[in-house]
Amino acid sequence: MKSENYSRTDRRKAYIREQIVSGALESFSELGYMKTTVNDITSRADVGHGTFYHYFKNKQDLLSKLVDELAEKVDDYVQPKNMQLTVYERMKYEAQRILEYYVNNSSILLALKEALMVDRQFEEQWLKISESLFKRIERDIKGSIQKGYCHDVNVDVTIRALTCMFEGYGHHLMVQPVTPAEIQEVAQSLTDLCYKAVFKE
Repeated sequence: MKSENYSRTDRRKAYIREQIVSGALESFSELGYMKTTVNDITSRADVGHGTFYHYFKNKQDLLSKLVDELAEKVDDYVQPKNMQLTVYERMKYEAQRILEYYVNNSSILLALKEALMVDRQFEEQWLKISESLFKRIERDIKGSIQKGYCHDVNVDVTIRALTCMFEGYGHHLMVQPVTPAEIQEVAQSLTDLCYKAVFKE
């Protein structure tokens, strides 16, 4: 009975936290991170201020925790399940998953980008997500260069250029309605562009 009570308590806590997070993401999407207040979040979550502060110190702490949780999921999200793919197929798969990651987590990522403009504490978290998203493409290119499959390019410059291109298009997809088919089409185009620019025929 005691363990059952603890289980019920844990489920209740998880539910309340989920309500607060949902209220925060809704507020971030509608008002933007800067204009969102704790009152906006608690009103949407239908909880009191005291309850909010039991889970989070403030809205910065809430966003920081959400970003940390999001960063932990990057590897599993982007990594191909089929290890027999060619380099091109793997890059295409990873490109699509990266773009889907941006779209599916747009509320948190857009709030993070907005928070970055006024609070530099979020810079390290943004870099962590960015590096995690693109490290597999970086590995593919470095490995292919060693095998002589690529043009003689500066690896660091190439990776930074590809990262900026994907991040730029990822932001574009986050701020407008987009279908899975459109994401797939963009991933195909970006993969072709990257592959033709870096790899030998």
